[in-house]
Amino acid sequence: MIDVPVDIYTSSTEILIVIPVWGTRKESISLTVEDRHLIVWWERELPYIKDSAVPLSQQCFWGVFEKRIELPDHVYFDKIHSELSPSNILTVTVPKVIKPDSIPVKIL
Repeated sequence: MIDVPVDIYTSSTEILIVIPVWGTRKESISLTVEDRHLIVWWERELPYIKDSAVPLSQQCFWGVFEKRIELPDHVYFDKIHSELSPSNILTVTVPKVIKPDSIPVKIL
């Protein structure tokens, strides 16, 4: 399995994960959360090549890709969402649980 590089950004409210999935159809991408890991799976299919064609160079990987990304405890696992750009860049948004510095508690 090829280790695909990803970019991960963080802010006070969310974690953004950016994954290039060039050459992949939206239907072949799946995301699941399992044991605090985001699992992204996709398949890039080799286009039809004439049977008589002999490769001179093969540098592209075709087939199944899987990326596992460990997530922190303080996120809303049920509110994770993703978007695929027209240029096949998958952006996954993981909302963080916002922890206030302090919360006043009233005495009744």
